[in-house]
Amino acid sequence: MRKMILAASVMLAINTTAVPVTAENVKPDGAPETASVYVYLTDTETGQVIWSQNSEDPMFPASMTKMMTEILAIEAIGDLNERIPITAEIMEGLYEANAAVAGFQIGDEPTVRDLLYGTALASGAECVNALAIRTDGSVRAFVDHMNRKASELGMNDTHFMNPTGLHDPGHYSTCRDIGKLMAYCLRNDVFMELLQAKMYVSSPVASAPDGLAMNSTIWSQTEEYPVPGLIGGKTGFTYPAGRCLASNASINGMNLILVTGKAPAAASSAIADAGTVYGWVRDHMGKRQLISEGETFARIPVYDAKTELLTVSSDEAFVWDVMTDQEIRVETDFPEELYAPLEAGDYLGTVSVYEGNDVLYQKEYYIQESVSFSRIRRIQRALKEAWEEHPAMTAGGAALILLVMIGLKPKKSRKRRRKSTKRKTVR
Repeated sequence: MRKMILAASVMLAINTTAVPVTAENVKPDGAPETASVYVYLTDTETGQVIWSQNSEDPMFPASMTKMMTEILAIEAIGDLNERIPITAEIMEGLYEANAAVAGFQIGDEPTVRDLLYGTALASGAECVNALAIRTDGSVRAFVDHMNRKASELGMNDTHFMNPTGLHDPGHYSTCRDIGKLMAYCLRNDVFMELLQAKMYVSSPVASAPDGLAMNSTIWSQTEEYPVPGLIGGKTGFTYPAGRCLASNASINGMNLILVTGKAPAAASSAIADAGTVYGWVRDHMGKRQLISEGETFARIPVYDAKTELLTVSSDEAFVWDVMTDQEIRVETDFPEELYAPLEAGDYLGTVSVYEGNDVLYQKEYYIQESVSFSRIRRIQRALKEAWEEHPAMTAGGAALILLVMIGLKPKKSRKRRRKSTKRKTVR
């Protein structure tokens, strides 16, 4: 939040920061084409939507769904070393549905940690079902839990039918909603460990006395298709969904989430798109400080009041992701001078930041506490002005002016600014 500081401790308040909402189907100038039909790229720190391509259209999320399974299990189960038996109920229907599995068999007793890694790395459906039943008693109850959580996170265009992401016409989401889910998950330390892991070996189980080895479905492809700044991600695939990927990367000071969907069925298509998008961002964008903490916007004289000067300044920086060759303008619009009385709630001025013709940031400033009229300061100013205009004025003339001024009351219009001062600076 920004504030203004007055010389005589008169406090001011301002409204919240206003930033434009990125519209559907907007992507940066010169950005490349993608094989994915759906694309959503956002910065988790600024909340800025950088790339939005069909990101609000319904799509099938496939195994990106499993991120919701992971986070709900992490939040619900305190002991990651707890062992969960793999039962016939857990395995029911998975092979018939051709679901991906990590490799646990009926009778194995993997730990919760094993099941989480089996979900994150191998996209194992048996791990998902085991976590779901342990968390809520049944898969059906867990799905209800998933939909409640989606509602809490503002995933308003999402509906889950299962915890695995297997195709169902009623199981849908959007790239934007999956982005919201991932942003929430990234705040969890256990989830971040899962996201970044390239491989994992489970604890010993009956079917694998030396542990079950698992490799990441995303990291295994990045050697052939490098992805700049990649921290980790979750892949997904069904034929109706196409290749999907939710990923996290750190590039040029930006902490990014990229969600893509409906890429061609070739195994590498979603990974290749991530490399294309993140590579373009690396070469063309960066985080830039557009307003500095403590930056002074205006110093405004205040007449006819004990407060003589109002200093408008920022108490925090404004940082944004911008094109590296883009000119940024900061425009301020404040009065050259003010006259008491000033009332709480009076509009004072605006600070705006532009990238080309687009408004990145805009803040209006208002007076919070009233500034009262000072008759003594009004008289002092009148006398000073009179002597400056008529240096030969006699003492009697000054006394006459003084008597007239004593009877004066402040005019309401005096508090209004005489002239607005607009300033532009290029960043």
